[in-house]
Amino acid sequence: MTTSTAPLPRRFPLSPRAGGWVGFLGLALLVGLTAAILVFARGLILTNLSNGVPWGLWITIDLSAIALGAGAFTLSAVVYLFGLKRFQPIVRLAVFVGFIGYTTALLTLVMDIGRPDRFWHPWVYWNIHSVLWEITWCITIYLAILMVEFLPVIAELKFFDRFPKLHHWANRLHGAAPVLAVLGLLISLLHQSSLGATYGILRSRPIWFKPSMPIMFIISAVAVGPAVTMGVAHVVEWIRRKPTVPHDILRTIARTSGLGLLLYAYIKFWDLAAVTYYGRTPGSDQAFSILRDFTPYGFGFWVGEIVIGILLPVLFFLMPRFNRRPAYLVLGAFLAMVGVVFNRWNVTVSGLVVPLDYAPGVDLSAVLAKPYVPNLTEWAIALGVLGYALMLLTLGVRYLPLFRTSEDGKH
Repeated sequence: MTTSTAPLPRRFPLSPRAGGWVGFLGLALLVGLTAAILVFARGLILTNLSNGVPWGLWITIDLSAIALGAGAFTLSAVVYLFGLKRFQPIVRLAVFVGFIGYTTALLTLVMDIGRPDRFWHPWVYWNIHSVLWEITWCITIYLAILMVEFLPVIAELKFFDRFPKLHHWANRLHGAAPVLAVLGLLISLLHQSSLGATYGILRSRPIWFKPSMPIMFIISAVAVGPAVTMGVAHVVEWIRRKPTVPHDILRTIARTSGLGLLLYAYIKFWDLAAVTYYGRTPGSDQAFSILRDFTPYGFGFWVGEIVIGILLPVLFFLMPRFNRRPAYLVLGAFLAMVGVVFNRWNVTVSGLVVPLDYAPGVDLSAVLAKPYVPNLTEWAIALGVLGYALMLLTLGVRYLPLFRTSEDGKH
C-alpha cells in the first residue's frame, strides 16, 4: 500500500493580499449593514440631517455614483450609435461600471428616503409635477436597460454552458444592443439633466441652484464617467498583469475627457460670472461671499472642484508627456472623480446654507458657524455602500468575461 505525496488542492485560491482585500470589503459591508439596521429601526433621527439641511452625505454619494457611471451610456452610444467599433473592447467594462454606479445610487437612496418600505410609490402614485418622480422613473428604467445589456456577458459564464437555449437567447439580446444603446442614451440624458434641474428650479439659492444646472450635470458626467472606466481598465491590467484594453483606446478616452472638462470649466466660469456680476442680487452676493472667504465651502469649490477636479485632470489627459503614461491617466481619472464628488457635495450642501432671499433676519454667520457634518452613522453607511461597490467590481473582474468583444471570442 502506497501513500500519495501529491499536494492537496487549495480550497481558497486567494493570495494573502487578495484575502486581506476581500476581508476589508467584508468588514465594510458588515459595518454598513449594522448601521442600516439601526437606521431602519429608529429612522433618520440617528443622522445629522435637519429641516435646514435635509440632503447631505448620502445624496452626495447618490449623485456622484450616477455621474461616475455615465461611461456606460457614453461609450455604448459611441460604439452602437456612432459606429466607432474600435471602442468595442471597453464597452463591457463600461456597462458593468455603470451598473455598479446606478445600484450604488439606489442603495443609498433606500437609506435616505426615510421610509424605504415605500420605494415603490413613484411607480404607483404618479406625481407628474415632480422632478424627483421623473428621475425615479428614468433611473429605474435605465438600470433595467443596463441589466438587459449585461445579460449576454453573464450568459458566457461556464456555469451556463449546460443551457444552450440560454446562449441562443443571449445572442438575440446582443443583436438588440444598438436599440438598447439608443434607449439608454435618451433615458440617461433625461435623468442626468433632471438631477441638475432639481436644483435649477430653485432660483432663490443662487450660484449653486440655477437654471444652468441641467447642462452642468450632463457635461460633468459625460466628461468624467468614461475617464473613470478608463482608469478602472488600467488598474485591472496592473492587478491581472496582462492586457485588458488597447492603450491607444484608453488614451483617446482620456483626451476626450480632458476636452470635456475644459468645456465644463468654461461654462462653469461663464455662468459664475453671469450670476455673480451681471445678476447682482442680494442672494448672489451672500453666496459668493462664501466662496471668497476661506470657509469649507470656498475650499471645496476652488480647490476641490477647480484645481483637483478640472485643472490637474486636464493637464494629465491632454499633455503628451503625461497621457502616454498610464499612471498619470489613472491619477487624472481619480482626481476627476474626486472633483465630481466635491461638486455634488457643494451643490447639495453649500446651496442649502445660503439663506433664502425672502427670509429676512437670518444671520449668515450663525449658519456658517454650525455647518452640517455627517455623523458616524452616516459615515458607516457610506463605508458599507463603498464596500458594496468595490466588492461587486472585484467579483466582476475576477469571474466575468469583461474584456472580450462579442465579435471575437479570442480577444
